[in-house]
Amino acid sequence: MRKLLIGLLLSVLSASHAGRGLAGQSRAEAVHDRVVFADIHAHPSRFHRANVDRIDKDEIERYRRGLIDLVVCNVSSDAAFQGGYTRRDGTEVKRLQDNDAYPLKRGEAFAFTLDRFERVLETVESGDAVLASSPDAVLMAKRQGKLALLPALEGADGLEGSLDNLRELHRRGLRLVQLLHFLDNDLGSNQTPPYDARGLTAFGRDVIRESNRLGMLVDLAHASTRTIMDALDASTQPILFSHTGAKALHSGDRYLTDSEIHAIAAKGGLVGVWPAADFKTAAGMVRHIEHVKQLVGIDHIAIASDLRGMSYFPAFGEEANFRAIVDGLIEGGYTDDEIGRIMGGNFFRVWQQVNRAANPRDR
Repeated sequence: MRKLLIGLLLSVLSASHAGRGLAGQSRAEAVHDRVVFADIHAHPSRFHRANVDRIDKDEIERYRRGLIDLVVCNVSSDAAFQGGYTRRDGTEVKRLQDNDAYPLKRGEAFAFTLDRFERVLETVESGDAVLASSPDAVLMAKRQGKLALLPALEGADGLEGSLDNLRELHRRGLRLVQLLHFLDNDLGSNQTPPYDARGLTAFGRDVIRESNRLGMLVDLAHASTRTIMDALDASTQPILFSHTGAKALHSGDRYLTDSEIHAIAAKGGLVGVWPAADFKTAAGMVRHIEHVKQLVGIDHIAIASDLRGMSYFPAFGEEANFRAIVDGLIEGGYTDDEIGRIMGGNFFRVWQQVNRAANPRDR
């Protein structure tokens, strides 16, 4: 009799636990039904450095399982100068440190950028994904159950100082420009040592103004404080800082101070929080999200995985389980509306605003 009672009790507890899990999953899917979920900075299949022809089908399915609709796919164009990638012939180019760079002939950095960019377009041409050429194109893709890929630059080094190159990439589908990566370049200085106090350059201002005109998003990730402030002053549109956390909670070079977060939000922009191993758990990531929320409000938060570019906390992991982030937000007491905004609604709203401000011929 005692064994029977214990068995019945375990069955009830198991059913109760399963019900909570199902309810959590259903809640995540219900929010996703109403909102575009977006990973606002990523390198799926390491297409930016590995010797691959396209983003792998398994990677696309991994995103779909995680309820992601839109992935910002970043070409790290500074790799042409700094190395750390594999050529088409399989040879490795050693990665240099600090601001050391390989001497390149004119056109080589832009050719490298085009080669990596084409890998995103090849994925689209295969029919496995859709080009995120506009917010409307993403909505259509979501209705069709397709993943949308938004081509982007991480570090505008590959432009080689040419606005014509920026316009050519926009014509091919570029919709986001991150000014800097690990190298100080001809647009500005970055946030990791060795430090350069220049701030935004004249060409950096030109790129921001042209991006505003074309309806392209500008990302300040990796930028120094002075470059951030100069860029916010130069732009007529909201600006992102796509992958970071709060320096008040973690003192790494790649994190934002409260004053930087305030400045970005004051322009209508977004701070993207990433699933860093430093945070250890989804709850740790939510602590950074909550810090930004308390500083500037829920409308200025997004998420970015830096997929295949960093180490993650276990619940997110190599599987890229974006549902773990949603679960963390649910456990943190966030409402469905707040979860939707963080998981992509805010990014999509800002992109719509930037896109509407473009010359109609350039949208």
